Amino acid sequence: RRLNMDIKNLPNTLSVIRLAMVPLFAWLFLTGYIPAAVIVFIVAGATDVVDGYIARKYNCTSTLGKILDPLADKLLQMTAFLCLWYREYVPFWMPLIYLLKELGTVIGAFFIFRKSKIVVKSNFFGKLATVLVFGAVFVISMFHESIGTFGVNVICVLVAVYFVFSCGVYFGEDLIRIIRGVSKKKE
Repeated sequence: RRLNMDIKNLPNTLSVIRLAMVPLFAWLFLTGYIPAAVIVFIVAGATDVVDGYIARKYNCTSTLGKILDPLADKLLQMTAFLCLWYREYVPFWMPLIYLLKELGTVIGAFFIFRKSKIVVKSNFFGKLATVLVFGAVFVISMFHESIGTFGVNVICVLVAVYFVFSCGVYFGEDLIRIIRGVSKKKE
């Protein structure tokens, strides 16, 4: 019984730990401890994978977890892009594109929920976007000098294009359903 209670709380605990890693990552990165910051970033990413796995496997999702988990993910990723920009590893538009993607996601999800009461959930394309962000942050942080400005810009453009694509796929199906539902009501 005690083990079951501990497992039910573990996903939220991992999300809180990931939230606590955000300022640690930023401090390490901005003070020049890049490899240590990247290790913290990878460990934080691993907690995301583990908390999602545990929540699904043991059916221990919670309302708090539905808020904490994406909040920790987005805060970590946005912080990483801002740190990369601050150290002049990525162009100014990369954190801006990421922010616009996240705002678009929130606004789109709100619109869909308001019109249809459909809660948009994470899908394969959203998870792949997260993996791409983690990969891009790792490669740029560790190898920006080796790949040069051109290589960094190619990575940033590819990630930005994928953001647009994934947002389209993320909302496309639900938006089509809403539009079809609206046009049927008018007939």
